[in-house]
Amino acid sequence: MPQNEITENRPPNYSKWHRENLPPDCFMTDGDWFEQRKHNGKLCAVAYIETVQIPKHKTYRGYPIWESKQALAEQIQEQMGIPSFFVWNTQDCKWFYVKGVGRDQIIKMNTIEYKNFIEGL
Repeated sequence: MPQNEITENRPPNYSKWHRENLPPDCFMTDGDWFEQRKHNGKLCAVAYIETVQIPKHKTYRGYPIWESKQALAEQIQEQMGIPSFFVWNTQDCKWFYVKGVGRDQIIKMNTIEYKNFIEGL
């Protein structure tokens, strides 16, 4: 059975086609963004950040969207050798909740702390 679009915030054309035409074991997972820095004049990825709208209490094994995002972040971290993080934020971006892939702790940061965290990558 095709998985329904949950956020209803994306243009549905490709994801709808994917869900309707491919078997359930073909997952489509969108990755959010890479934090980059210039090294010797070349842009290089220093971290992968997945901003998630999945409630923190649903981030467990058995929830298909979380499992898919977790697998993608783990693979990026292992293959690229850069840290991967999950970030939840309040609507006004005054609070950020950061969880490193492979770590259990979620760290709450205010705007200044999160800015310093990103700059420190």
